[in-house]
Amino acid sequence: MSNLRRRVRKLEAQLDDSTGLTPNTKPWLVYWLEKYRRLATGEEDGEPGCIPLVAWRAIVAHADQVEIAIDAQ
Repeated sequence: MSNLRRRVRKLEAQLDDSTGLTPNTKPWLVYWLEKYRRLATGEEDGEPGCIPLVAWRAIVAHADQVEIAIDAQ
């Protein structure tokens, strides 16, 4: 199983999305968090679907982690 995980990680590292970043990496998440912030504050116009579902899921998961960390304090 560890061999399969290693091979999947290696394959994922070779992939990128429309941003040119590898999905589910820290730079990728930072990009989408910033994109979301600009859309939410009105700094940038957006069309429906301008943030992919995988990015939305990552944004929500990140928000949940931040909320858990705040609650733990």
